[in-house]
Amino acid sequence: MLRSGGDALRVLLADPPQLFLEGTGLTRQIQPLGLGYVGAVAAADHDVRFLLPDTEPYEGSDPWGRLRQVIAAEAPDVLGISAVTATYHSAARLAAEAKEVDPRLVTVLGGVHASAVPSAALQGAPAIDWLVVGEGEHTFAELLRALESGTSPHDVAGLAWRNEQGQVLLSVPRPPIPDLDTLPHPLRTNLVFSENIHTAFYQALITVRGCPFSCIYCAVPSMRGRKVRYRSAPAVVDEIEALRAEHAVPSLFFHDSVFTLNRKRTLEICDLLVSRRLTLPFNCQTRVDCIDAEIVDALVRAGCSQLFFGIESGDAESLEKIGKRVGPDDVVAAVDLVKSRGIRCTGFFMVGFPWEDEALIEKTADFATSLGLEAVSLFSATPLPGTKLWEMSKTEALPSSIDFRTPQVNLTQLSDEAYREAFERARLRIDAYNQAQMMKKLAHLTNS
Repeated sequence: MLRSGGDALRVLLADPPQLFLEGTGLTRQIQPLGLGYVGAVAAADHDVRFLLPDTEPYEGSDPWGRLRQVIAAEAPDVLGISAVTATYHSAARLAAEAKEVDPRLVTVLGGVHASAVPSAALQGAPAIDWLVVGEGEHTFAELLRALESGTSPHDVAGLAWRNEQGQVLLSVPRPPIPDLDTLPHPLRTNLVFSENIHTAFYQALITVRGCPFSCIYCAVPSMRGRKVRYRSAPAVVDEIEALRAEHAVPSLFFHDSVFTLNRKRTLEICDLLVSRRLTLPFNCQTRVDCIDAEIVDALVRAGCSQLFFGIESGDAESLEKIGKRVGPDDVVAAVDLVKSRGIRCTGFFMVGFPWEDEALIEKTADFATSLGLEAVSLFSATPLPGTKLWEMSKTEALPSSIDFRTPQVNLTQLSDEAYREAFERARLRIDAYNQAQMMKKLAHLTNS
C-alpha cells in the first residue's frame, strides 16, 4: 500500500553502502550512472531522490541507524536499489532496514546481480518485493505506473517477484533498448547528501551498451547483450556540452568498457569535440586491439589525457583462455603507441584463473611492471554471476560457496595459503612499482 495519495510517487533510488559502513569518513565521489538513467526516466512522472551513502563522510558507530533516519526523513513510497554482486548483501540489508522504518514501503532491486541470478537474488533478500531483470529504465517506470494506478505489475516485462507460496516468478523478458539516443541524460541532481558530492574533478558518461567479446570474467554481455548499441556521436557531444554548461565540470571519464570499439564513431566524437570547442581533458577505457595511430592521434586532439587498458595477463596461453584474442606483443605495441603520443596509460591485470600456478602469477607481475605504464592495478579472478567463469565454476572443481564480499577467491589448484602468498607477492611488487612511478612523477613536477 502506497502512502502518497497523489499522482506522483516519492521514489528514493539508492546505492548500497560500503565505505559508509566502515565509519572511517572515507568517501566515494561518483554518482552511479545506472541509477541516474533510471531516475531520469522515472522523474518525468514522479518525485525522485538519490541516496548515495558512500558520498557522506560518516564517522559514527551506527551506520544503519543513520540510514534509517535518512529514510524516515525522506519518507519514500518506493525504494529502488541497484547492486552488483559485491554489494548484494548490503543491498538486501538496506531493504530490510527500510522495511523496519516503514513496512508499507515498496522495495525494488536491480542491477547486474539481480539480472544474472534473479531467483537466488530474491530468495536471499526477503525484504525485496520486486526485482528488475535487465535494463531497468522502462521496466522501473512501468512498475511505478502500475503501483500508482493500483493495477497488477505482473504484466510488466522484465520483472521478478515471489508469489504467496514463496516461489519466484518472472514476467516476459525486457528486450534491450534499441535506440539509446531516446533516453534522457542521466539525472545528476536531487541527491540526499548533495553537499558532499564533489563534481569539480570530473563527470562520467556511458555511450555504449553491449559487448561482442567473450572475456570469461566479464558480465557485460549477459547484462547488456552481445549486440552493441551506440549512442550517436552528436548525442554524446550534446551531453558533454550540457555537462560543461550545467556543472562547470573540468574533465570527463567515459565509463564504457571499450570506448573506441566503433572506429568511425570514435573519430566522429573526437572531430565534434574539436569543432565545437569542447576539448575537455578526458579518460577512457579500451582494448589494445581497438586502437591504432589514427585513433590515438584523434583522441589526443580531442583532449584525451589517460587510457585504461584491460590487459589481464602476461602469458599468451592465458590470454587465449581468458578470451582476450590478443597476445603479449599486441599489448606492448599498443602501450608503446599510446605513450609515444603523450597519453598516460594504466593497465588492469588479473591473476588466479583456474589453470594458473605461482609461475604464471609471477609472469603476469613481471609483464605488468615491464611495460612502463603510469600505474598498474591487480585483481584476483572471481567467478561473478553472469560470467563464463561462473559457468565454469559449476562444472569444474572450483569452490561451491563463495563470499563475494571478499576481494580474493582462490580458483586455482593451489592451496588457499599458497595462492594468498603468490597473490601477495605480486601485489607487493606492483605496489612498489606504482610507488616508484609516483615518485618519478613528483620529481618531474618538482623539476619542471
